[in-house]
Amino acid sequence: MTNSTTRAGKSGERGTRLKSVEGGRSGAPVIHEEVYERLRRAIIAGQFEPGKSLSVRGLAAEFGVSAMPAREAIRRLAALGALEVTETRRVMVAHMTPERFDELTIARRTLEPEIAALAARKLAKDAKARDALIAKLKTIDAALDEAIARGDIADYGRRNSEFHFALYSAAKAPVLLSLVESLWLQTGPFMRIVIGRLGTTSLVDQHKEAIAALASGDADKLADAVRNDILQGMSSIAREISGDPVELTRSENKRARR
Repeated sequence: MTNSTTRAGKSGERGTRLKSVEGGRSGAPVIHEEVYERLRRAIIAGQFEPGKSLSVRGLAAEFGVSAMPAREAIRRLAALGALEVTETRRVMVAHMTPERFDELTIARRTLEPEIAALAARKLAKDAKARDALIAKLKTIDAALDEAIARGDIADYGRRNSEFHFALYSAAKAPVLLSLVESLWLQTGPFMRIVIGRLGTTSLVDQHKEAIAALASGDADKLADAVRNDILQGMSSIAREISGDPVELTRSENKRARR
């Protein structure tokens, strides 16, 4: 079994196996979806490094299923750009290029502040739901702070994605949410390697500003906090890709403030 598939099994459901009977007609679709969801969450949380090889056999063994659900999960994630399949049928976590990075940055700073602002506007009409979400976000953020203090990169990745998607899910906008998920699938592995090189002490927690904005019902401030969080992370990736200690360009920062 590869190290990569071992990491996938440890992300959230350590040591567990899928319990549905794959041979049953009703069980098979459930198993396919569970395998896909577990692998998807692991990639979003940065549990795999770019270029890491995956195998159908290894994933199937880790999840306790046949090759078919593992192969289907790989196919779906490859279609979303999270995985690459070479001409020799080798499967690996996707690499990053400067051109791809630029596109992902534009997409993330455009979509994620919008879905966060939409969540704030919808929650403004439901104080009970807003307060429940704020409590949940504070709990996640406290765990994230602990991960930073421990230098626990894996747990930081899980908590960071958990925070963002708890917020974005409150928008009740499935089309936007699926687009954002596809972007995280492509950037998650690179954030993992960047944080691994820079260390958790280099991280700045923008989440408290986001929670404060949500509590005050200020959708614009929430959008700004999310945008700043994105630009911080994407700037770190940019430095790793280019090999130069550069920040985002003036034009990028100017567009982000609009």
